[in-house]
Amino acid sequence: MRLVSNLKLAGMALALGGVLTACSSDDDGVKNANEGQLTIKSTANYSGETARNANGVVLNSFMVNFKEIELEYAEGDSNGSDLYFDSEDEVELRGPFEVDLLAQNSVSLTTVNVPNGVYEEVEFEFDKSEDNNSALFGKSMQLEGSINGTPFVFWHDFDEEIEVDYEDQGTNLVIDGNSSELVINFDLDAVVGINGLVDLSIATDLDGDGTITISPQDQDGNQALAAALKSAIEAQIELMDDMYDDDED
Repeated sequence: MRLVSNLKLAGMALALGGVLTACSSDDDGVKNANEGQLTIKSTANYSGETARNANGVVLNSFMVNFKEIELEYAEGDSNGSDLYFDSEDEVELRGPFEVDLLAQNSVSLTTVNVPNGVYEEVEFEFDKSEDNNSALFGKSMQLEGSINGTPFVFWHDFDEEIEVDYEDQGTNLVIDGNSSELVINFDLDAVVGINGLVDLSIATDLDGDGTITISPQDQDGNQALAAALKSAIEAQIELMDDMYDDDED
């Protein structure tokens, strides 16, 4: 997984502005001979009782806002289609996609028709939610639960692009007129579980309001913990795929 400078997107935004309108509209579900159907989902690993007994941490909600998702062609497999690709051979799917990843096993973000080809990685951008009716408004990520019985909320308002590829470097997403699934998985057990990267039990409630707030600008003294938690979550994002046959019902 690599963090990518926002400067990269700045030069691409105008060129890519209308790409999704052309390649990811519903199209009544009809795909042509040069396309396959791709369903993109997101999920979060969290073992619940195991993590709870280990360090007193219970997670109830994990909301994220994806501003956009890009699929990057494998090198040398550009397919020569100017309709779908910019000069860097990427398909851009514009969001926002705002989801609670602990609400169910997996959350479907979108289903689109994409050109046949081999894709080697996914790039997506976190950004602040602009939905003023959402609990995520003004934030890009929010994690809620309790620490040793005390309610806590972690939130962050960062704007960053993340590139993620498969753990197995030899694995790619292959679209060949088929229907495919791509899953963006957040491993929360690796972040706050038994042997997690971040120990939430050290969080404090300095303002004494009964809720532990962990954010870049909280009054509870947890700003450094917020930075560590954000970095750990980003480091534990992985791609999974689940191919299924077109002939299956």
